[in-house]
Amino acid sequence: MTVTLVPKVEEFQTIMQHVNGLAFNRTTGTTGETQGMLYIRNILDKNNISSRLEYFEYIGLKKMLMRMAYAIIISYIIFYRLLLILVLYFSVKFLFAKARHYTLLGKESSKNLIVEFPSKNEGKKPVAILTAHYDSFSANLPYRIQVILFFVFKTIIIPYLGFTVSLSLWLLFDSHNVIMIEVSNLIFLSSISSFLITFLIGLILYSTKESLGAIDNASGVSILIELTKYLKKNPLKNMDVIIIFTGAEEWGLIGSKRYLKRHRSKLQKNYDLDKSFNINYDMIGSYIGLIHEKGILKNKKINKSLNMYIEEAAENLDIKYVKHNYFINPKTDHRKFLRFARKTKSRFQVACFHSAKDSKYIHSPRDTPDKCNPANLDGAFNISVEVLNKIDSEL
Repeated sequence: MTVTLVPKVEEFQTIMQHVNGLAFNRTTGTTGETQGMLYIRNILDKNNISSRLEYFEYIGLKKMLMRMAYAIIISYIIFYRLLLILVLYFSVKFLFAKARHYTLLGKESSKNLIVEFPSKNEGKKPVAILTAHYDSFSANLPYRIQVILFFVFKTIIIPYLGFTVSLSLWLLFDSHNVIMIEVSNLIFLSSISSFLITFLIGLILYSTKESLGAIDNASGVSILIELTKYLKKNPLKNMDVIIIFTGAEEWGLIGSKRYLKRHRSKLQKNYDLDKSFNINYDMIGSYIGLIHEKGILKNKKINKSLNMYIEEAAENLDIKYVKHNYFINPKTDHRKFLRFARKTKSRFQVACFHSAKDSKYIHSPRDTPDKCNPANLDGAFNISVEVLNKIDSEL
C-alpha cells in the first residue's frame, strides 16, 4: 500500500509565492538570469541548504553572428590571397598588451545551481536527478513560428555556412580554374545572404517586451525549490538525489548539456544508472501535462516505468493530468537526459512535466503568474513526493 506524505497547506501557498517572486525578465545571458538564480539560492540559504554553482560558457546570438561574419571575411581574404591583411591584423593585435586580450569572439557565461542529498545507503546505488531551468526568453513571434525558425537555422543555415567555408579553403588550391572562381563568388554571395537572413531572424525573433516567464519556467523552479526544502527535512534512505537549477536552457539546453558532459563519467562510476532517473519540470500552468510517448512508432520503453509511477501516484492522490504524445520531443532539458541514457547504454529513465497547450502564452508578455493554477503546482509537487518515496521504499 502506498503511503502518501502530504505537506502542510502553507507549503502549497509558498509554491505560488515563488512564482510571483520570480515573475521578472530572466532572459538568458542577462543580469535578470543571474537575479533569478540568486532568488533561488537565497531561499536555499535561509533553509540551511548547501548548494554550489557550476559555471559554463556558450556562444550567444551576438557572438555567433560575429563569428559568422569573421568566417566569411577570412574566407574572402584567403581565397583572394590577401594574406598580408591577416599578417597586418595579427601584428597589430599582438603588438599591444591590451589588444592581445581583446576579442569580439568571446563567449557568454551562465551557471547551474546544484544541490545534492546523499542517502545513508553505501555502495553503488541509484540516483534521482531533478531539474528545472530558471532562465526565460522573450520573442516577437508565436511559439510555433519560433520552433520553425530555429529548425531552419540549425538544420540549414549553420551546415551551409560550414560547407561554404570548407569549400573556400579547398578552392584556394584550385583558384586558377575560371569556372571554380565563378562558383566560389556565387557561394560567397549566398553565404552573405545567409548571414543577413540569420541577422534578420534574430532581429525579428528577439523581443524587447519582457516576458515574466511564469509558466516557462518559474512554475517548474518553484516546485523544485519546495521539493528541495522537503528533501532537506525528509531525506531518502536508499538513493541519492541531485537537484539542478539549470541556466541557458532557452539557448539550446546548454545548462543540462554542460552538466552531463562534465559529470558523465562520475555518474557512471558512482551510480547504478539502470535504476536511476531524471524528472524535469518545465511548464506547469493551466494543467499538469506529462510527456507520455514520442516518435513515429511511439517508443514507450524510454519512460514507461517511471511514468507508471507518476500515473499511479496521480491516481492515488486523485490529481488530474494530461498525457502528451509527440512526434518530436519538445525542447526541454529532459532531451539531454534521454541522450545521456543512450550514451551510457543504460536503462536510465526520464520523465517530464510539460503543459504543452500553454505554449501559446510562453515567450510573450502573456506568460504571467495568473496563468499558473496553484492547484496544479501543488499537484505536481505531491505527485513528485509520492513517486520519490515509493521508488525509494522499493529499493
